Amino acid sequence: MGVLVFMVRAGVGLGLVGASLAAIGALLGFMHPLLDALNHLQPFLLAGTLAGSGLVLVLFRRGRAKRLLLGAGLAGLTASGIIVLPEQFSAPPLSTPVEGRQVFTIMTHNLFGMNYDMARMADVIARKDPDIIALQEYANMQRAGLHPRIVGRYPYFVRCAGRKHSYIALYAKMPFRLEDSSQCASNASLDNNPAARLVARFTDRDGTPFHVVATHLNWPVQIRPLRNNQLGWSEKIAAMTARKQGEWADLATAMQSLDGPAVLVGDFNSTSWSYSLRNFARRVGLTRYSRGLLTYPKLFYIMGWRETPAILPIDHLMASKDIRMHAVWRGNTTGSDHLPIYGRFSVAPVDQP
Repeated sequence: MGVLVFMVRAGVGLGLVGASLAAIGALLGFMHPLLDALNHLQPFLLAGTLAGSGLVLVLFRRGRAKRLLLGAGLAGLTASGIIVLPEQFSAPPLSTPVEGRQVFTIMTHNLFGMNYDMARMADVIARKDPDIIALQEYANMQRAGLHPRIVGRYPYFVRCAGRKHSYIALYAKMPFRLEDSSQCASNASLDNNPAARLVARFTDRDGTPFHVVATHLNWPVQIRPLRNNQLGWSEKIAAMTARKQGEWADLATAMQSLDGPAVLVGDFNSTSWSYSLRNFARRVGLTRYSRGLLTYPKLFYIMGWRETPAILPIDHLMASKDIRMHAVWRGNTTGSDHLPIYGRFSVAPVDQP
């Protein structure tokens, strides 16, 4: 019995210390992208430090070990709180629509490549009736089921095809022009899985132009470089985050090349708690209106696909300062492993930024 108690206490203690160290590492994520990747685990770090501290209170007797472990738990909990709480309980101000200005509703949604119930998706679109739709993981099977159901209502559209992160699309009720800064890779290889980007130029009924940019970025860390024996360890570590860092830089260049109002949407595969995401938005002068909206994963494979609570904010809606955002909200489940995000906005007149 004594051995069992010791093993349980040791497991709890090591788990708490591990979670706390990871939480502190995430707080220091501004130092390196690999540390920043820990910010994608914040729900687990918060739960781990909180639950671990509670178990230490119950399982450990008074003494130095208990005090040290509780101190570690408090440090980890504080580190996670510093990152998570400002994002979850603060939001940028929204504005009231100005009489006479055209208001648009935009929807961004990752359909999930294994979701084939496009009749349900079409019904969601019909009920919400957005003016502009940005879709990710819009592969051939999804397009075959959804396009015929919505094209009558959305006659203006463009689609990228290729590998997983190149299957994106834009649908709209009104015409738009596709800009040269768009990036569609239709023949991407496994080792070259670029992030697709659609840059569309719209005009409101008063003649004010604006851009809508839709994208789907990769996850922040690649494991593949660790298996590349031609690289040294320092090169492997750098290569693990090089792809995503390159995507941020490329997207920033594209956004900075745009003249005038812009809305950026998509699946960024980066949480609101990530330094990389926040630094990107600041660099290009965008306001993050979707901060704290938990959208993933709504499905998880446990002997079949099962619905789960969304715990990660990886789908985002951002806008430049000359976009007036009136409302931003998270939609209900659609059969995807993501939840959709909606926004209502208008474009500030040229002489009224």
